Amino acid sequence: MRWKALRTLHLSEIQERMAAYHEKHGSLSLLHDEFAKGRMPPGRFQEYVEWTNMTHAVRAYQEGEDFEYLAEEELGLTAEDFRELTPRRLELLDLLTEGRAGSINELAEHACRDVKNVHSDLKALERMGFVALVREGRSMVPELLVYEITLILG
Repeated sequence: MRWKALRTLHLSEIQERMAAYHEKHGSLSLLHDEFAKGRMPPGRFQEYVEWTNMTHAVRAYQEGEDFEYLAEEELGLTAEDFRELTPRRLELLDLLTEGRAGSINELAEHACRDVKNVHSDLKALERMGFVALVREGRSMVPELLVYEITLILG
């Protein structure tokens, strides 16, 4: 069983990936030259496109725009993770798609659930890479990282 997700990557993840591409290929301009000359192997082309898109997203952020970068990725989830994706946890993901919750307490109130149980469920969803819990002042704010989850059978 394979999982794919369309998810938000944070700026730090983008910077790490760009550094890895730089170490692997030298520079983006070298890949651009390969592409322009028609000498780029198919596997490297995908990395070139991703690196170019990440570079544009970072530049836009540096120029004052909001940072948002979405990527479709295969997730390394297990059968145990599938069992942990309970209806209550899916409900929390769905509630987070409706808008930003200012805190775990606010999300628990909206879900009509106990804060402790919501916190526990959010920690499980965080381990699976579906949400991030971001500290803002004294509150932990749940941030949705996935917009689409695909389960591939076979």
